[in-house]
Amino acid sequence: MDKVLLLGIGGSGMSRLALLMKDFGYEVYGLDLKENDVIKDLKSNNIKVDIGKRFDYLDGTFKLVVYSSAFVENDVNLIKAKNLGIKIERRGETLARISNGFSSVVVSGTHGKTTTTTMVGHIFNKSFRVNVYIGGETEFKNFYKDARFFVIESDESDGTFLYFNPFILIITNIDKDHLNYYNWDFENLEKAFLNLAQKSLYKIVSMDDENACSIAKNIKNNIIYYSLEDGKADMFGYNLRFLENGIRFDLKYRDNTYKDIFLRAFGEHNVLNAMASLIASNISGISIKDGINSIATFNLPKRRMEKKWEKEGILLIDDHADHPTEVTATLSALKKHFPERRIVSIYQPHRYTRVSALKERIAEPFYLSDFIILTDIFGAFEEPIEGISGEKIYDWVKILNPKKEVVFIKDKRDIPGYLIGKLKSGDLLVLLGPGDIGTISGEILDVIEKSKI
Repeated sequence: MDKVLLLGIGGSGMSRLALLMKDFGYEVYGLDLKENDVIKDLKSNNIKVDIGKRFDYLDGTFKLVVYSSAFVENDVNLIKAKNLGIKIERRGETLARISNGFSSVVVSGTHGKTTTTTMVGHIFNKSFRVNVYIGGETEFKNFYKDARFFVIESDESDGTFLYFNPFILIITNIDKDHLNYYNWDFENLEKAFLNLAQKSLYKIVSMDDENACSIAKNIKNNIIYYSLEDGKADMFGYNLRFLENGIRFDLKYRDNTYKDIFLRAFGEHNVLNAMASLIASNISGISIKDGINSIATFNLPKRRMEKKWEKEGILLIDDHADHPTEVTATLSALKKHFPERRIVSIYQPHRYTRVSALKERIAEPFYLSDFIILTDIFGAFEEPIEGISGEKIYDWVKILNPKKEVVFIKDKRDIPGYLIGKLKSGDLLVLLGPGDIGTISGEILDVIEKSKI
């Protein structure tokens, strides 16, 4: 049994890799800077985790050290591993090395990967034994050496998605994100997607995304397009009906029509995710009809427009979105599904480098909100950048929304108390951001219950 050390094991992607490697027979150890619920769960699965900056037990008996993007190459543990001659890999390299032994469905794109990966896995799971790797909470708890397919949420942020050799590649969209790895050149990011597509057997591409389409034009074989805008696509979705409990739509696919499909999710973007999932399933041997029956029972992953509670006529939805494209999609969807409600956005920006790269674009989606509450940037593992702050984002949002109520509350823990007297029956609160903004959901509920807003 090979001993492996995972640096940054408490992160969402690394923790899933730890469980995968354990199920595949590795003796897994981990290190992270601080304890969290994820690490407690790993320990309950008999994975040994140390807390701190240095793993004191690293010696020549270890065969592999895997590190996350939170660790830099001059980290003391990586230096020691190099001196001991231990193999070192990034998370994506290890995941690709293991999953390339299976028929893999690799979900790529800037937005929508987690939902699409979960949806593909949900459909496959009705027919096959399947491994599903998602960087977050998931219904798929175990990994199997005898699985028929491996469905993977890939990560373009560090280029490691190029290690995969997909049987099926899904490209949901390509946006200007994670450009720091690509020398701040969007063309380099596009070339990376093209390189991945060229070594994939089947390519499923959104025709509604201009950048994804431009990539596909350079590929000759086995491209399947899906769209809500162009009836010439291989799969075309139309007649969308926005409901408070989900969405209904119709499909045309290769001369067949499918009517009144129900998806327990909000927004056009989730219909697109469903279409990509249905095509991937069909290529893998599952009929479109069976796939449609499966997505009718699908629930969105945690923090993807997740309904948390409704009290005193106030509905709270918790969402992972922070990039302006994602925030626009979320707010636009909520306005269509809940047209009578006032939308109160509570936004926590994510990472200083992302805010620095996007600048004023961060503020663009909030015209879709009626009342905007901003809190400080969630830095993750990053150091602050001079001139980039929550206050600066407030200025950008206020300039674009001069007639709307916009407030900045530096400490998110002060937001629930601030809301006393500000909310009314019929409001829709949406928590936005992949950091820890979701943790105030319960506190807001407590305030509403006590104050009878």
